[in-house]
Amino acid sequence: MDRLIYAESGAGPEDVDWDDFRVFLEIVRSGSFNRAAVTLKMTQSTVSRRLARLGDALGVRLFDRDRRGPRLTTEGQRIYNEACAAQVALTRAASEAPGARRGAEGDCKLLMGEGVATYWISRFLTPFFTRHPNIELKVFGTNDRTADKCELFDLNLHYSEPTESEPVAVRLGTLHFVPFASRNYLRLHGAPQNLEDLARHRLLDLSIYMPEMGSWASWSRGEAATHAVVFTNLTGVVAEGIRHGAGIALLPTYAMLVDDRFVPLEIGIRCAVPIYVSYQRDASKKWPVRTTLEFLRNCVFDRKNMPWFRESYHTPEMDWHKRLAVSVEGAAAPPDGDNLPANAAA
Repeated sequence: MDRLIYAESGAGPEDVDWDDFRVFLEIVRSGSFNRAAVTLKMTQSTVSRRLARLGDALGVRLFDRDRRGPRLTTEGQRIYNEACAAQVALTRAASEAPGARRGAEGDCKLLMGEGVATYWISRFLTPFFTRHPNIELKVFGTNDRTADKCELFDLNLHYSEPTESEPVAVRLGTLHFVPFASRNYLRLHGAPQNLEDLARHRLLDLSIYMPEMGSWASWSRGEAATHAVVFTNLTGVVAEGIRHGAGIALLPTYAMLVDDRFVPLEIGIRCAVPIYVSYQRDASKKWPVRTTLEFLRNCVFDRKNMPWFRESYHTPEMDWHKRLAVSVEGAAAPPDGDNLPANAAA
């Protein structure tokens, strides 16, 4: 870091406010002075002033401006690379310091559906351990709807609100299921245009759908009855079957973020399924459990930045990929506090 400061202007450390690098990094990562100001809880004029001060101290122009927003100059890119490396080194040093080991440590045992564990939770594991290196997660998957009565786990993710009064239940979001097919399947067989058109397609079905909505393969109308060519209780079989062109099945809309081969079909078929996390009141007193619960609520199922988990249906859009990338990056940032949200412990 010393080299990048002195190389251009000969300025000493007293001429640089190190917090200005935080402003600089946020502008680059958000791609906008306005968005950086919102994230940093500053005014845009403050962000601009801090950036100008940093540029003056370094003796370089950090950005060029065009209609698409701020664009790094060659020197700005060099400084950005070194500032990122310095940030990583500082984060590593802080996490390895003796005082850091006094933070939340231990394990948290989670039980959840196989699909959400494999295709969603897994992408947030690296950010979680970046933020909480002293917590061990023990993740178990199940598609048994009676598993929420098991008290061997600290946190249980499931798709129906518990009827018992003892477990605390917090709604994390809503999964919106629509038909999906692979690009290869659609190339070979075409896309169904409506519900009746499903009769001429191969359908894959998951048994856990049946208690609420029955076998979705039986929804097609008309004289030609439709049946599933694959019927299973394993989400992975259905998802991988779609990926490799075996047929059409219902998946949550976030599936389009898992693989570009998953193509959502807008044919008027959709259903909403709530997703809850429940826990015993005593479990929330454990720091690893409180910390993991906060991470699930604020990062993994961040309804503010992830429209696919909101209660109202949102049509899948390509900007979801950018939203997810920003959310995953933000999930690795140090938390603002260690306390469980007040309404989560109610």
